[in-house]
Order: sequence, then structure tokens, then C-alpha cells
Amino acid sequence: MTMSSKEKNASTTPTIEWSVEEDIQLFSALEGLKPVGVNKHFYMACIAERLAKALNREIPAEAIWEHLRTMYNLDMLEEIQTLPFPNEQKDFCLPDSEFSQLIAKKKMEEKLDDKKSDNKDKTNSTSKILSTQKDFEKKVTAKLQADIPKRTPKRTRGSVSLESNSPSTTPPPTSSNKRRRI
Repeated sequence: MTMSSKEKNASTTPTIEWSVEEDIQLFSALEGLKPVGVNKHFYMACIAERLAKALNREIPAEAIWEHLRTMYNLDMLEEIQTLPFPNEQKDFCLPDSEFSQLIAKKKMEEKLDDKKSDNKDKTNSTSKILSTQKDFEKKVTAKLQADIPKRTPKRTRGSVSLESNSPSTTPPPTSSNKRRRI
């Protein structure tokens, strides 16, 4: 005779007789925490901790799950629970306003590669593809670097300056008794 998973869980989980006081404390522990949805196991850990503090004894989470299943249809609640984030799958495409030139170049390169692969064998076409990809990557990185504004380098103490009378290139006065500020 084979046992179902519910029968196995029932035989391994200690059955607890829930008193009215324990039920009240359970409902108090459930305040603000729904044991359904994406975070149900985290919420159950919080519920079990709250219940243990209120009753001054540990109650296993599986016993709490079992008692909640007798009061509620948790499977149905799980089905109607909405996700807190969008879970729709969409095809990704780059915005045309920013990437239309790069997409057009890539399409042209693919067309050229297709024509070349028809005329030559695979080894020659792969080496050319790699070289065109490298050229394309160089052009893209050059374009991106050209778009980034250049900053003037910060002067630090001890850096060489283009000014001839800057403090970094002039030697300190030797005959002065004044202290030099650094």
C-alpha cells in the first residue's frame, strides 16, 4: 500500500490540538502577513516567530501550514494572488531613436557576410566576419568615446604643470624663515 504525500506529511508532522487562545495568537501573528504569494515562506517564518514569542513555545511551521489549510483553501488563494511585479514576457528591441544607425550598419554587414559566405568557404568567411566585427567594434567604441566629454585633469600637489611659475615647479625659498604651508 502506497502513501500519498499528504499522508506522509501528516504522519511526520506532529498533530497539534489548537486551543482558542492559540488560534487568537495565530490570527494576531498573521496580522499584515499573508502566507501566499512569492514571499509565503518568508512570511511563514515571521508568523512562526511571532507565534513562538506570544505562546512562549516553538510551533513548527509545517504544523501552522496544516492548521491554516484546515481553515482556508490555500491553493485557491495562491492562484488568485497577484504578483507585485509585471511578469509578462516581451520581445526586446533597441529604441530606434538612439540605435537606428547602428542597427542599419549591422544589417548591412549581415547582408555582406551572407553574400561572401555564398561565394567562399567557411574558414575564409569566418575570418572576415571576425575582422568586420572587430572593425565595427572599433568604430562603435570610437563613436562612444567621442560622445563622452573630456574633463580637464585635476591638479594635485607634485603634479607637473604647464605654468612656469606654479608652486609645483618653483623651488621653495631657502633663505626665508617663514613656514611653508602645504
